[in-house]
Amino acid sequence: MHELAVAEYVFNLVNKQAQLNKVNKVEKIHLLIGDQCDYVPQIIEEYLQVMSEDTPLEGVKVDATIKESTVFCKDCNAEFARREFSFKCPKCGSENLKLNRCTDFIVKNIEAM
Repeated sequence: MHELAVAEYVFNLVNKQAQLNKVNKVEKIHLLIGDQCDYVPQIIEEYLQVMSEDTPLEGVKVDATIKESTVFCKDCNAEFARREFSFKCPKCGSENLKLNRCTDFIVKNIEAM
C-alpha cells in the first residue's frame, strides 16, 4: 500500500513539470529505486494509470532500475555487492563489514512530447 503515496508523489511532481513546460503527453517516467525500498514498480505504474486519467500523464509507462545495496569492508576498504548469507569480505575474508543500504528513490528523467 505504500506504493500509493509514492505514486502520488511522482504524479504530482511530473504533472507539475508537464504543466510548467507545456507538455501535451508524458510517455515514460524513469525511476531509480533502491533495493531496500521494497517498492514494486508495476504497482506504482498501476496507481499512476488510475491517477492520470484526463491529464498529460494518461497512459504513462514506468521504467524502473533497481539499485543494489553494497557492502563495505572496514579492514581492506573493498566495496562489493551484497550476497545473501555471506558475511565475509571476498577480498580479505574479514567479517568487519558495513551494509550500505540503498534506499534511494529518484525520478531520473521523463520522456514527453
